[in-house]
Amino acid sequence: MAVATQQQRQVSPIPPGRYWIIVNGGANMRDFDQWLRDMHGAVRIETASLDQSLSPPSQFLIFRVPEGRSPFLNAVQFGFPNFAPPEVTSVQDVVQVTHDPNPEDQIVDVVRRAEQGAANAAEGLAGLAVVALLFLLFGAASSFVNR
Repeated sequence: MAVATQQQRQVSPIPPGRYWIIVNGGANMRDFDQWLRDMHGAVRIETASLDQSLSPPSQFLIFRVPEGRSPFLNAVQFGFPNFAPPEVTSVQDVVQVTHDPNPEDQIVDVVRRAEQGAANAAEGLAGLAVVALLFLLFGAASSFVNR
């Protein structure tokens, strides 16, 4: 006897408001576009842009959910959309362009630089020890020859 299984999709209601979302990958973008068609009237697109220079391609959308509507979205697949205040009009308004380094990364960098400095110092001391040893050997040899 065959057992039929059905994939359960976790969905989350989106309350009325203005939102932005970035959808990555061709399959996800197709699924999201289908969701938009299915939600006709419950979701109104304000702006959309596609960046195919990225791998995978990326689609940025600003949309509005009108009062009295709460469409459901597969947040597991797409993520939950972000609230979009009026000043958000494009992807440049929400994507960080400057990199704020993680404090842990900064600590790791300091440790690496200290290790490199210690290695350089050790090489310098080793070189100094070789020079001192040669100086002693030549000094001993010259005093031995002068006898």
